[in-house]
Order: sequence, then structure tokens, then C-alpha cells
Amino acid sequence: MAKIKVVYGSVGGNTELVCEKAQEVLEKAGNSVELLEARLADPVYAADADLLILACPTYGIGELEHFFEIFLGKLAAVDLKGKKCAIIGLGDPKYDKDYHLESARIIMEFLQKKEAKILHMPLRISKNPMVLIPTGFVDRWAEKINELMK
Repeated sequence: MAKIKVVYGSVGGNTELVCEKAQEVLEKAGNSVELLEARLADPVYAADADLLILACPTYGIGELEHFFEIFLGKLAAVDLKGKKCAIIGLGDPKYDKDYHLESARIIMEFLQKKEAKILHMPLRISKNPMVLIPTGFVDRWAEKINELMK
């Protein structure tokens, strides 16, 4: 059983919904999963897990959710070398067609600079995730993450 922590930023609740679905799938596979809101998360505590999942929507022209951006700034002081990580990025092209999923790229670059081990390609969801959740899209990503944890 792996200990997984998911730190997310969410204003409208869509990112939180996706994280809850991933949590459900990962727990069903026998893992312990804790969801942490970025505005309340302690970076040292968050990184103390077998797997750290970072999840954030994108606003404007490639901007991170405010509290998640603050969390990421604090996480910069934590040693993540070799830490298993995964990424969830949401966005809506109503903000900008070209940069609406930029959060996933920003988080990936951050983790690469910190020499973390990114287990799989980021889960990227454009527009309303409620359309994709029933299709098993999030489930398949979480199942793949679980498989790669072993």
C-alpha cells in the first residue's frame, strides 16, 4: 500500500472533483490517499509520501491558481530529487486557446528542475471534467499511476 498525497488548487471545484475521482480509484487499488488544498498545505508534509500528485487549473494566459502558485513557491525549498510525482492540469479554452492547459507544463518543468521522478504523462482536461469523469478517462490515468507505483 502506497501513501499518496494530492495537493490541488481549485476555485470553481473542477480540479477538486478530478482529484476526488483519482483518489477513489487509487484507494480502491489499496493505496492511502490524502487530498490537501494548496491554500492549507504544508510543503514538507505534502512531500512526505510515496507519491506526490500536484493538480492545478490554468487561468488567463497560462496562470496557475493563486494558492497553488504560492504552494509551489514554498515547495521549491523542499528536496524532491527522485520523489515519485504525477500531475493533473485543467483548463478552459475560453481563457486562451493556446495556453489553457499551461498548468501541467508549468508543474512538469518545476518537477524536472527539482529532479523529481514524473511517473506518467500529466492528466490534462480541457473544459468541464464532468463530461470526462463518467467515461473512465480519469480512472484509466489513475490506474496507470497505480501500476507505475509498483
